Amino acid sequence: MANPKEKKLSGFKPEEQLAPQVEVEIPKEKEPTEISTEISTEEKTDASEKPKFKIPKVYRKPTQIPNYQDPQVQKIEKIMEQGLGDSFTRLSPIAKQEFKIKGEQVAMKINELMKKTHVKAKKILKLIFEWLKILPGVNKFFLEQEAKIKTDEIISLKQK
Repeated sequence: MANPKEKKLSGFKPEEQLAPQVEVEIPKEKEPTEISTEISTEEKTDASEKPKFKIPKVYRKPTQIPNYQDPQVQKIEKIMEQGLGDSFTRLSPIAKQEFKIKGEQVAMKINELMKKTHVKAKKILKLIFEWLKILPGVNKFFLEQEAKIKTDEIISLKQK
C-alpha cells in the first residue's frame, strides 16, 4: 500500500501550479544619495512592457541648528552656560547635542518672557531647572541653586 503523503504529491505538477517568473531590471546609478522621481520617457514597442521607474534616492543632510543672532538671546545663553563646563564635558556626544538644542530653545523662550512688561521669575526658574535636569549625576539641590543664580542674573539683564 502506498504512503498517504505520496498520494497527495502524485497529482502535483510543478509546471502548472507555479507562478511565472518575471525579471525586473533595476537601473544602477553612480550616487545612491540623489532623489529622483522621474519616469523614463522611452517609448516601448511592446505593449506588455511598462515604463521603467527610477528608484528614488535619499539625500541625508545633517540637521543644523538655526543660528539665532538676537544679542539678547546670546547674552542669556552665556549666562546659562556659566559654571557648567565640567558637567557638559562628561556628557556623550548625543547628550551634548540634546543639551545644547534644549538650551537654545530655553534661551529663546526666556527671551520671549523678557519682552513682556511683567517678567515672571518663577517661569524662568522652571525653564532653567528643567533644562539643567538633563545633566546626569548632579544633585537636585545644586541644580535648584544654579537655576536661582542664573534666573537672578537674567532678570538683572531686564533691569539694565
